[in-house]
Amino acid sequence: MAWRRSPVRIRYGPPQRRKSSIVRIDQNKLGLAFWYTTEVVEKYDHKQIEAKWQKYWAENQTFQAQDGDKRPKFYALDMFAYPSGDGLHTGHPRSYTATDIFARYYRMKGFNVLRPIGWDAFGLPAENYAIKVGKPPAETTAENIINFTRQVKSFGFAYDWDREVNTAEPSYYKWTQWVFKVLFDNELAYQKEAYANWCPKDQTVLANEQVVNGCCERCGTQVEQKKLKQWFFKITDFAEELLTGLDKLDWPESTKVGQRNWIGKSEGVMLTFRSGDFDIEVFTTRADTLFGVTYLVLAPEHELVGKLTTAEQQSAVEKYVAETKKKSSLDRTVAKEKTGVFTGSFAANPGSGDQVPIWIADYVLTEYGTGAIMAVPAHDERDFEFAKKFDLPIKEVIEALAGWPKDKPYTEYGKVKNSVVWADGLLSEDAALEVIEELEHKGLAKAVTIYRLHDWLISRQRYWGAPIPIVYSADGTPQSVAAEDLPVMLPTDVDFKPTGESPLAKSQTFQAGVEEKYGKGAHRELDTMDTFVCSSWYFLRYCDPRNDKEFAGKKSLKYWMPVDLYIGGAEHTNGHLLYARFITKALHKLGYLDFDEPFLKLRHQGLILAADGEKMSKSKGNVINPDELIEQYGADAVRMYEMFMGPFDQAIAWDTNGISGVRKFLERVYRIVSERTLMPYHETVETGVALQRLIKKVTNDIEEMKFNTAVSGMMEFINEASKTDSTEWVQEFVRLISPFAPHLAEELWQGVMKKEGSVCEATAGWPAFDEAKVALQTVIIAVQEKGKLRGTVELPAGASEQEVLAMVSQNEKLKKIADAAAKHIFVQDRVVNFI
Repeated sequence: MAWRRSPVRIRYGPPQRRKSSIVRIDQNKLGLAFWYTTEVVEKYDHKQIEAKWQKYWAENQTFQAQDGDKRPKFYALDMFAYPSGDGLHTGHPRSYTATDIFARYYRMKGFNVLRPIGWDAFGLPAENYAIKVGKPPAETTAENIINFTRQVKSFGFAYDWDREVNTAEPSYYKWTQWVFKVLFDNELAYQKEAYANWCPKDQTVLANEQVVNGCCERCGTQVEQKKLKQWFFKITDFAEELLTGLDKLDWPESTKVGQRNWIGKSEGVMLTFRSGDFDIEVFTTRADTLFGVTYLVLAPEHELVGKLTTAEQQSAVEKYVAETKKKSSLDRTVAKEKTGVFTGSFAANPGSGDQVPIWIADYVLTEYGTGAIMAVPAHDERDFEFAKKFDLPIKEVIEALAGWPKDKPYTEYGKVKNSVVWADGLLSEDAALEVIEELEHKGLAKAVTIYRLHDWLISRQRYWGAPIPIVYSADGTPQSVAAEDLPVMLPTDVDFKPTGESPLAKSQTFQAGVEEKYGKGAHRELDTMDTFVCSSWYFLRYCDPRNDKEFAGKKSLKYWMPVDLYIGGAEHTNGHLLYARFITKALHKLGYLDFDEPFLKLRHQGLILAADGEKMSKSKGNVINPDELIEQYGADAVRMYEMFMGPFDQAIAWDTNGISGVRKFLERVYRIVSERTLMPYHETVETGVALQRLIKKVTNDIEEMKFNTAVSGMMEFINEASKTDSTEWVQEFVRLISPFAPHLAEELWQGVMKKEGSVCEATAGWPAFDEAKVALQTVIIAVQEKGKLRGTVELPAGASEQEVLAMVSQNEKLKKIADAAAKHIFVQDRVVNFI
């Protein structure tokens, strides 16, 4: 680099840009100044720069995690990617970039970071797509993964590609089958006949979480109820542990509330109503209203419906049951009009002995309690509506408060009346205890705790999934496949179009060798597993993905698990997130894991909406292709804009002007940093303090996932730093921006500054801030009364609202204004306005 030195008049201010030269002016002792020139800074070419550094990271295995390293570990994980035929959409980079920021940030802080990637490749969507295009799902899924891989790599995400897994590969689903085998062998997996959500178009069972507004979430077809022999996991055995475990997790409270509600713990009493030779078990939390029961209601699926229906009512009951099968649980729950039919039978009230009629109604579900309820129409709104419609008795047994509407049931607690002598006059809580005590010794009542949660149905009558590793003997007894015979291979000689029966039934090779190993007449299970089983343990496999002896080695699991940060959609609250916790707790109970929660910290990203605020979808034609964005603006601009566009956990509308602005900011950073790197070192007090404040802000904002304000802070800093001739901030700033715009930072660090090694490694390090220097800067804060300036107070920059108010109270004039105000508005470092 050749400098030219020439005397000029004294000039002050920041460096000047002159055509193709970079200029700096310095004053010497004689009052002269000099300007220095060198070659022009090249234009920011994102295509060349991003390709260059992606190749460098891959060749140098920059992001490879090291097992057993003595450094502290940090396990950062995105929710399992499903490789759809549509490729990435703009929502994927938002969550992936957030995880990437953390992975790079912790790597720079000296942590051994694990950031793996893989593909949730099995499942109904992939199978339906294959049927649509007329190609095997293995082939279409492989094509999709190639495309996804290309797109993901184009963003420069810091993944350890050596740990890549694919759930559709035998080396992975061998261990999915092993998980099933372990649960089955320990009586945590079982088979039974049960009503299930059935999609008539896809010809398969759906879990409750896969039914949206009564329709299949994949194809939109109205779901029916169908009785089938199915396989279940005993997630209910862990209901209490799943509840209490939430208390120790750093998860969004809304997600924890969602799981608590889904698990649905209730404490009450199980009462027995007898009808001839049959006992009807009813769960209630209101034993105090027992003497107000005027009828019973069974769910149409209740096992006693056929036995309790009289000959006279059989036709009406069968018709009603058939109609109910066409409705989803949600439809039945929210239906405005109550429907039902009388069975013709009666049952004895265990408290009074009174005979009450037994009805069937679809507003009662088998999914909660016993599928039978005691109806107390005087004190329950649904029972009241039903009783009014069918002209059934309404008996008040709780004294209503004065002024309660006569035409509405009294649903509160109160004083008991119209009951037996020993219960009348007692308050609800005391009466309930008396009822339980009186009936327990008769064998008609028992205090119990129940849960809304039902066991996890994992059977699927489709092809593209992990085969269930069960073999039936000639008499139909199931046994798990021997460990040495895993994996049970998914056959390829099948017609995978849906028929209602598993396509595996028509495979010529699937049953080969079974009789020789397991005895004459032995045959394999034909159903495959719900793809949620594959994703319920994948985070464990990443710890040791090439192990062919066990699902993961104990040393690797002990070192890496649990996951330190997990980022993904809130829509998985009652599906994947619950199932992953269950599998972890089950394997912990059985001695395979020394921890019982998989994800210590969980965060959700908000949706990226179309510019008009609508949800993006192919049908609306408003989907934005990330490939086009990277081509035009660059990966760093897309990454940084998606972090800048708004709070990470909130839905934000796309704004093309916004990404254009971020692109211009990156160009400016590239130019200014390149220029300052070529200039002699120079410090200014103001820039030095501003830099310390920026380091503190970006550090804290990353930890708190306030990515938008971190980016905003960097933009503000560049605006101010460019107005001075300081250069001391350059290296620290490049390190600060590197988790957000890694390609640009790497180019500046190694390409422009000529530093050794990657900017994202611990050798570069994360900048530290000096709290003493941060506190040196003070600000003048305006004190207003209804928008009019009444005075000012001076405090250290970043002072809290409480600190500002305390300072205001020390000024007698301003204190009077504050004391007289009804409220105030506070803007940090700027103003407090009393209204």
